[in-house]
Amino acid sequence: MPNPLDETRFIEALTRHQPALEAYCHANLANREDAREVLQATCVKLWQKASDWDPETEFLPWAFTIARFTILSRYRDQNRDRLVFDEDVIQAMSENTEEVATTFDQRREALARCMKKLDQKQAALLHDHYTANQSLREIAEASGRGLSAVKMTLLRIRQQLSACIDRQMGTNP
Repeated sequence: MPNPLDETRFIEALTRHQPALEAYCHANLANREDAREVLQATCVKLWQKASDWDPETEFLPWAFTIARFTILSRYRDQNRDRLVFDEDVIQAMSENTEEVATTFDQRREALARCMKKLDQKQAALLHDHYTANQSLREIAEASGRGLSAVKMTLLRIRQQLSACIDRQMGTNP
């Protein structure tokens, strides 16, 4: 990239949009490790093609295109696996995922605001399951509650958070 200002803008854009790219890769690949590898490969390709990016255009659609081709390449490399999607299916999934990933940062901020509205028990359950990686069975045993009750509570919390996020995003009247 010949212009130092353009290089700075590229670095700022890549840094700002990396969470959305990560979400895009995770949404398109079932395996977490595959998604991480594709994200890394995508970032390398973005750096290699940095001089192709026009700083006067939006960064994210350009980056999604490169990520999509990286994902397609990954699927082609793994075509020996039992479950391989046709390019048409990947393209359709990719378009939907781009829309969702574009709003990733706003949804994450809305989630943070919604999480603050949870009571202490709800927040602790989410923490134990999603951050501390405790199984629902472990949580049920530790709390003295039945497994079904813990599952139902977690479902209700997720529904509550989803509705809150939709309200925050203005997608639910």
